[in-house]
Amino acid sequence: MKVVVVGLGEMGASLALALNQSPKNQVIGVDRDPGAISYALKHGIIGQGVGNLDAVADQADLIILAVPVRTIESMLAHLAELPLKRSVIVTDAGSTKREILEAAEKYLSPRQIHFVGGHAMAGTHLAGVQAAKPDLYRDAAYFMIPSRVTPPAVVQLLIDRLAPLQANFILTSIGDHDQLMAVISDVPHIAAFALMNSAVQLLGPSQNFGQYVAGGFKDMTRIAASDPKLWTDVLLSNPDAILATQKHYRNELDRFYQAIERGDQAGLESMIRRAQEDRMNLLKGETDD
Repeated sequence: MKVVVVGLGEMGASLALALNQSPKNQVIGVDRDPGAISYALKHGIIGQGVGNLDAVADQADLIILAVPVRTIESMLAHLAELPLKRSVIVTDAGSTKREILEAAEKYLSPRQIHFVGGHAMAGTHLAGVQAAKPDLYRDAAYFMIPSRVTPPAVVQLLIDRLAPLQANFILTSIGDHDQLMAVISDVPHIAAFALMNSAVQLLGPSQNFGQYVAGGFKDMTRIAASDPKLWTDVLLSNPDAILATQKHYRNELDRFYQAIERGDQAGLESMIRRAQEDRMNLLKGETDD
């Protein structure tokens, strides 16, 4: 099977590496950065590399778009103009899905090109092909979000083709996926960005106070080191769910503000205790945090 992976950042390169380890697959990497292609070839992440999707799209049995959300949308329009195999399956790795699925149905469905949205709960704050790991997807929740016109058999075929990832594949809807991402990923990133910016505004350049920060601040701001371009695209592609979730989070912050302002010890302890209990329940069944 010929697999074309577009975008050799951490997620795309890790996916390519896992698939390339199967002798059944011939993995072709596409990236505009010649350095990324060179590194991926040297380290066995891909078997072939090119700088332009047009050069290899017609060979693909599976095309995986592991690029920023906005880029995925424009690439779907471009794919509809290329001479693809009738049996090809197109999927993506974007962290929000509504606009991507709309683009897929607009551009690919009229040509009867099958698209299945994909998003794995994997990855770190690192970026680039050098961050590739063959086991990045192992046991990770990997959401499958088909378009309204994608046959169930195509979804299962995609899951079978991605089996070397050893991920936990989960079928879900656009709405459920995007709401979940707003709560457990998007707004936490906003919180980390805002806390880091606030700290610098209050304390000056981060290198001036970095030596004093302890685990709490480090844990809370770790994801503030994430890629700015990628996260700008993510946040602008899921506005309804993010704004509703951010409003709810802001209300919770206000409740803490008000309890501290009033000196409400009982109320403050109650909110903290509830959060503590829910956090402990969150980790039930896990061997580590």
